[in-house]
Amino acid sequence: MVRSGTGPDAEPAKGPASFLLSIWFQCALAIAGGVWWAFCFDERPGLVVPLAATAPLLLITATVPGPGRRLWLGWLHGTVAWLVAVPWIASTLTLHGGLPSVASASLLTLLALYLGLYHGLFCWLAGPALARRDVLSLLLVPAVWVSLEWVRGLGPSGFPWNLLGYAWVDVPGALDVTRWVGSHGLSGLVVAFGLALLGLADGKTRRFAAVAVAVVVALLGVARWTNPDWPPRAASPLEVRLQQPNIHMETVEMQQESAAVRLTRIQTNYQSLLAFSRLSCEPGALVVWPESAGWPYELERDAAFARDLEDLVAGGCSLLFNSTRRFGSGDEEGAYNSAYLLNPSEGAAERQIYDKMHLVPFGEYVPFGRLLPRLRQLARNTGSYSPGHEVRLLDHGDVRLGVSICFEIVFPAQVAARVRRGASVLVTMTNDSWYGRTWAPYQHLRPARFRAAENSRPLIRAAITGISAVINHRGETEMIAPIDEVYGLDTPVFPLDRMTLFTRAPLLVPLLCLALAAFAILRGR
Repeated sequence: MVRSGTGPDAEPAKGPASFLLSIWFQCALAIAGGVWWAFCFDERPGLVVPLAATAPLLLITATVPGPGRRLWLGWLHGTVAWLVAVPWIASTLTLHGGLPSVASASLLTLLALYLGLYHGLFCWLAGPALARRDVLSLLLVPAVWVSLEWVRGLGPSGFPWNLLGYAWVDVPGALDVTRWVGSHGLSGLVVAFGLALLGLADGKTRRFAAVAVAVVVALLGVARWTNPDWPPRAASPLEVRLQQPNIHMETVEMQQESAAVRLTRIQTNYQSLLAFSRLSCEPGALVVWPESAGWPYELERDAAFARDLEDLVAGGCSLLFNSTRRFGSGDEEGAYNSAYLLNPSEGAAERQIYDKMHLVPFGEYVPFGRLLPRLRQLARNTGSYSPGHEVRLLDHGDVRLGVSICFEIVFPAQVAARVRRGASVLVTMTNDSWYGRTWAPYQHLRPARFRAAENSRPLIRAAITGISAVINHRGETEMIAPIDEVYGLDTPVFPLDRMTLFTRAPLLVPLLCLALAAFAILRGR
């Protein structure tokens, strides 16, 4: 039985407690809670801020009467959280897409309203389960959140950005536990921990809540203790020479410069990158370029570019880089955003290719582009890219490279598929220069750390302006390049071949949570 004024569908209380149920307090709680949530995804959230970040949302879910009010208050919470966390989307649309500031802000608001709806649905669906205040709710309520978070990332236009579990990137043991339950499972653990913290404030549930907190802490401790710092290493390490050339993408103003000025700038950047790479080209080493490092040149269309790269590889190193790959002709011409690996061999260098499978909406293709031709201008290549159809590993000697291009790294199951195919080292190449010195590069670094930890694989991250990094199998950054600096990272990387529980069954936790969430909804009714 829920006491009057404490359950989500109870009658409003009277007296001092009614203040907690007043609409003004609830709105302030939703807005402040959204800001708090957003700051869990800044440059470095630390330990204290993320631990109780779910408390305001859970308090709304537990105390607000009426499912309708819970829905829109949760929606307000989520909308504020996304507006504060990803404002760089609007500045990117203006700076690189040429949209007026008002139009960019409007599109950002629409995106935040859509993403915030998931917070509202959580409050609406989880309210009845949380009202019971029993042991089972500690499982069912997190399952509702995990289900919604997983659904948000589905489909060609899925957006699994800033998963709740990423907020715990600095919490000891959090990265380690993902090798069992993945990032979505960690998100559920974050919600369960928030529920336990709220329970500590209630005399009737304090003892159970203390036990729940202890269980979560113990689980993190066991995960960290059982994940060795130095797993069995390959006899021959992969010598990596990672290049961060600090080449910024053209803004709308730069595109209006004379052809001679643009060409000079492009040539200067390219020659600097090439000279930097020649210094790093040692026999047997793997030189890694970020996404768009050779833009606008294309390997299969620019003969001088191809000769330069052949000459580089002739020095004995291999080169992993990104380039557009065309297919078809005339009106049927299309393009892939591809990763190339050039290995030295007698005669021409050996070429291996991986075509990006998950494209960025409005960046590499335009959804419904034929119906909305005006939106095509938002894509750098006018929405011309097509998705690849096959997970291909690139072989550097005995090392099998699982490459993710830019946005692909945020999809846990896709990266796990590369490891199941035999990838012993993960690589992600990205171009975060679109976003400048915002939270975006730091937010994009986190998924790379979690993909490494989930699959127990070292990961190489090459970013054109930063943040480039070498990440070990536990998700820890062993080497990192400062943002907006020309930088090189030279290090041996040791391939691994063991598979984690998450790698073997990446959908186990989301599907289990989906079943539990359905049970929670039926139980609430």
